[in-house]
Amino acid sequence: MFFDLFAYFFTKDAKFIIFTGTESNGFMEKAIHILISYTMLVLTLLLFHKGRKHPRSLMLAFYASVEVITNGMNSLNLMSGWAFFDQYPFTHFVYKPLYCLWTPLFYFYVRYCFAADFKLKRKHVFHFTPFVLFLVFFLSILIFKGNQYVLGNLYKPGSFLFYSTMSIDITVKIQYLVYNFVMVRLLLKTEKSIKGEKTVIIPLAVDLRWLRFIVYGYALGCFGGIITTVSLFLKSPSSPIINIIGISYFFLFFFAIFYNTITNKLYSDEEKPKKIILPGSELSLLMDKIDLLLVNERLYLSPDFSLQQIADALDEKERNISHVINTVKKRNVNDYINSFRIEYACQLLLEHKEKPVFEIMYESGFNTKGAFNLAFKKQTGKTPTQFRNTTFF
Repeated sequence: MFFDLFAYFFTKDAKFIIFTGTESNGFMEKAIHILISYTMLVLTLLLFHKGRKHPRSLMLAFYASVEVITNGMNSLNLMSGWAFFDQYPFTHFVYKPLYCLWTPLFYFYVRYCFAADFKLKRKHVFHFTPFVLFLVFFLSILIFKGNQYVLGNLYKPGSFLFYSTMSIDITVKIQYLVYNFVMVRLLLKTEKSIKGEKTVIIPLAVDLRWLRFIVYGYALGCFGGIITTVSLFLKSPSSPIINIIGISYFFLFFFAIFYNTITNKLYSDEEKPKKIILPGSELSLLMDKIDLLLVNERLYLSPDFSLQQIADALDEKERNISHVINTVKKRNVNDYINSFRIEYACQLLLEHKEKPVFEIMYESGFNTKGAFNLAFKKQTGKTPTQFRNTTFF
């Protein structure tokens, strides 16, 4: 993503050059390039290490690794000029098709953010079709025509290879438009589902505000990439400045995503929990106290009710409360508390059929319709409206 903004199809002496404008702009681009390259490499290694057990983080790591490879190839250009590619022109055929993986990989990362249980399936293979086609096409040329043919035609304006390589960049811009349209549409549909009457079947894996930041932030960056490309083709005097702004924006944008992913509490479950040793009789006794507390006091009707409040009320450690609920009830604390809320909501739905569902939602201890619908369907197999309409005394 970053370095698609660096190099494009401007020619000089029948070879590609970097359009940098002034010498100072070129120096600034090199400095930013080095900063991003090393930062991306470090963050990618951290993602692979810490996120290896989490599909969402692992997908982001795969995306970042493709960035690192393409950035590394561009580093050769920025540091040593085009001499390297003149000597080994086939390297274009090795890394150029990787650009077609940028947007699909980021799209799958976003899908993991939308749905915690999203999984890659065989039907998703078609997303990688452009990458495979370009790779096979270029490797076929290299095998059957040889490196000398590539060397003689790759940098020749108007040649078949010249336009073939350019078609990759055009394909990437088309991917920008298509995938961003799909992601924004999915986000709007999700927001409408949460705010409206529809049930959210699959829980979001990240906070909705963070999801907006990812989707709209990426769309804005892709739009800036297209603007940069247009300005480069038109040879606008402001192209170097637009280029640097675009590069800096994407650097900050992805740094925020990587930092958030690496430092997220998602990895807290990798830490080995302290062993809790409670005899069976004490487990049962403590569970009875917890049940009695929730039934009698109805503390669960408060949206802010939490594990800490149970622990404070019983003068117990939070980890003991959590351990007992997990062991005896075979569910986590959140599901346990929600079970009381849903039971209470079912009672209200049947006894007060004139009362709107959203009022019952608040009275039952929920503060968002999405969480209410999700918990209700998980426990009863129906939406609140379906439950009210199909349940009879």
